Amino acid sequence: MSTKEKGVKDRILETAVRLFQTQGYGNTGINQIIQESQTAKASFYDYYPSKDLLGKAYIEFYGKEQLVLLEKLQSRSETARDFIQAWTHILRRQTRNNEFAGCPMANTAAQIASTSPSISEEVKKLALRTVDFLAIYLKERQKKGQIPKNADTQSLARKIFASYEGVLQIWKLTGKISALDDLPEMVDAIIKNSGKKSPI
Repeated sequence: MSTKEKGVKDRILETAVRLFQTQGYGNTGINQIIQESQTAKASFYDYYPSKDLLGKAYIEFYGKEQLVLLEKLQSRSETARDFIQAWTHILRRQTRNNEFAGCPMANTAAQIASTSPSISEEVKKLALRTVDFLAIYLKERQKKGQIPKNADTQSLARKIFASYEGVLQIWKLTGKISALDDLPEMVDAIIKNSGKKSPI
């Protein structure tokens, strides 16, 4: 692919990312993307023959950005609490941006329901990759004595990911940024109780 071709494709994707994030996947039409990306219709369909393919590219783009962010936060955090607090700080900053409407994974999955198997599969893969990333990070913290030795780090990672998605939904429903501040406390409680056996 030539530099010029790459430029056109990137411009289409960048426009789609902005519109999908602010308006939602379901509320954004191809014609608007073509118009705002200043792309010829024929060129658009050369790169993205369907909206589904563009939606999949959107989730892939977000996934790369998300994992790069988490890796950066991990490298700067001494403890799991530091990591979650830094993540919360990023979320608070993002919510002040009018172009941020919450988690693209959850938003897109809710909008497409079961109408796009390819996008649903991409969302599923990204969610699992995120949980796996958190599990690996928690395993490292466990080796350093910051997580109970008998804790299941994979289960712990799922609960933390669920908490992350949960506080974003509460923020969207209530409009209160303070909902995000519950994340560190929720994760603290999850980690504290992770080594305890559930009563039978």
